[in-house]
Amino acid sequence: MQLIKISGGLKTLEEPPYLTVGTDVSAKYRGAFCEAKIKTAKRLVKAKVTFKPDLSTAEVHDDSIKGPLKVGAVVEVKNQDGVYQEATINKLTDASIYTVVFDDGDEKTLRRSSLCLKGAQRERAWVSCPFKRVVSRAPPPPPFVVPG
Repeated sequence: MQLIKISGGLKTLEEPPYLTVGTDVSAKYRGAFCEAKIKTAKRLVKAKVTFKPDLSTAEVHDDSIKGPLKVGAVVEVKNQDGVYQEATINKLTDASIYTVVFDDGDEKTLRRSSLCLKGAQRERAWVSCPFKRVVSRAPPPPPFVVPG
């Protein structure tokens, strides 16, 4: 699994730009990540794009984009005049609001930054670990003997 760095943490290349209802996730609850399922989603994906002819940039919502929502993709974007113009996606931000249901039935409304795909949290923790190799340990000290 390949990881890329984005603002707000690491993200796998396979992760979608937004999460859908019914997706199993790990959700932050009282400082810990717990298993949950997305119940509702108020989708809001923003994209920073560069228009082709003049290289101007803009931040637009995904509903004004025709094409794949992937960084680096060449798409058509509705400009301020309402005309579709060719552009390249530079950055995607999931500003959606998700309501999740935990295994015990509790519900909580969270932003995307408090969610990760199930199993991705373990990978994310490993990547952020400062040591990537096993460190050998010194042998234990000899047992303490009381003179007597």
